[in-house]
Amino acid sequence: MKYFLSGLIAVGLSLTATAAFAADARNVTVVNETGYAIKFLGFNAPDDGLDEWDNELDKVLQNQASTYVEFDDDDEGCVWNIRVDWQNYNESVLWKNVNLCKFTALRLRYDPGTKTTSFVAE
Repeated sequence: MKYFLSGLIAVGLSLTATAAFAADARNVTVVNETGYAIKFLGFNAPDDGLDEWDNELDKVLQNQASTYVEFDDDDEGCVWNIRVDWQNYNESVLWKNVNLCKFTALRLRYDPGTKTTSFVAE
């Protein structure tokens, strides 16, 4: 009985520890399915304005590649702006007020017929 109780306590503590280290609900995997390389991927809070961005990429995100974006504890809220800059083009794409807490992946897509970039949230 002593071992059973010790085991039960150990399981309870491990479940508590796992919950404490669970991934932030805003963390997201970004998959580039646009057909073009991306040199900049930025997220900022809507209250930060559109001039404050940090590049989440360590290197160019090639077509069909993905990157995992982790948010810090200092970051607040689920709603973020997202900006993408292309490697070989002097253009940006901006999505405003995206609720990152509702999904875990963004698949970026480009439609050459309409010349628009969109994302599919999963």
